[in-house]
Amino acid sequence: MELMKTHTANTYDLIMESEDKNRTVVETVIYALFILSAIVSIFQFVVQPIVVPSHTPGFASNQTSQSATGNI
Repeated sequence: MELMKTHTANTYDLIMESEDKNRTVVETVIYALFILSAIVSIFQFVVQPIVVPSHTPGFASNQTSQSATGNI
């Protein structure tokens, strides 16, 4: 005669199993959002224009025109 081991799932086991599945899905979504936010942040720095104050238009020509006329 073969003995069959049957596990009767009680309510606690069913609740915990369901919560584990839900938690796994939530954790996956949260990790995906973290990775996506890091990618977006890096992309913002890549496409942001770099403005160097000494190379602004008219800055050098304004100084040379004033010194040439003697208004300094």
